[in-house]
Amino acid sequence: METPHNKNRTVFSKRPKLRRFAEYSRENFVGNPSQVTDKPGFRGVNIHVHNGCNLACRGCNHNSQVLAPGSGVDVDQMISDCESILPRIHVWGHISLVGGEPLLEPRWSELLTRIEELANCRIKFYSNGILLHKYKEKIVEHLKRGTILKLSMHVSPYSAKGKLIYKNVEEFIEYAKDKVNLQECLEVSEQWEDKWFDMLKWEEGKFYPHEDNDLDKSWSFCTCPQMQIYRGHLWKCASIAYLKETLEATGQSDDEVWEKYLKYKPTSVNASIEDIYKMSDTQWKKHSICNMCPANPSYFYANKQLDVRKTVVRQFDDPV
Repeated sequence: METPHNKNRTVFSKRPKLRRFAEYSRENFVGNPSQVTDKPGFRGVNIHVHNGCNLACRGCNHNSQVLAPGSGVDVDQMISDCESILPRIHVWGHISLVGGEPLLEPRWSELLTRIEELANCRIKFYSNGILLHKYKEKIVEHLKRGTILKLSMHVSPYSAKGKLIYKNVEEFIEYAKDKVNLQECLEVSEQWEDKWFDMLKWEEGKFYPHEDNDLDKSWSFCTCPQMQIYRGHLWKCASIAYLKETLEATGQSDDEVWEKYLKYKPTSVNASIEDIYKMSDTQWKKHSICNMCPANPSYFYANKQLDVRKTVVRQFDDPV
């Protein structure tokens, strides 16, 4: 699916060292299954290892701009969920280990290792680069196994924080260049000067559904159409999967405007194969929950950070 976020997209690094690693994940949005299998097929799968983030990018489509570092997930449950569902499905795009910022979770490598053992597709490991210097040795171990490191650069290199992030990336490249083929296992996406929009309406420190009442258009603007594995279930998208934790962070858990969206029913990782096929089919179609996202988005630069006091919210463990 082509969206305004990727139409005729070409990434050009602002620094020569990064130019040859510039890449954009078009397979997130377009393409067809590479093969027919006897398993339910998914274009992409997102697995959160940490919900919190050390940035607050306003346009984040995983709602991590309000979740502080420490907003962790149940890693043991996530490993169990992956063991239950990954052998039963065919992923023809890739599996992404994401957040939040994955490197904020001390057990990120343990989960990634288990995904590598279970998956029969490409695996991408995302990071914003801030903590890259702390884990360069361990990251290279995963790159040697075929995992792709995807660096999403969300902060302008002309800012103090941006200069630090770019320095981290350049030092990582220098460290890893003789150990792995970076042309095959490193992608750098410099999104800081892209145009993003609010997936959920942001007003005075709170999130609200857009409710433009045009599901076709809202679906056409979807920037995260990947299935999410979370809390023992499969969810249509990031906006719905992490909504409960998001609303806890903004003090809106009991806000009536979100009541109908919180009634969304995900599919258990242990569901029948027939139900998982149904779940696979929904990934290609609009859903009533799409009304929370905009049909007429207003754009701003992706480097825009929310001026918000972030909150630590651990994964909910109540029944879905």
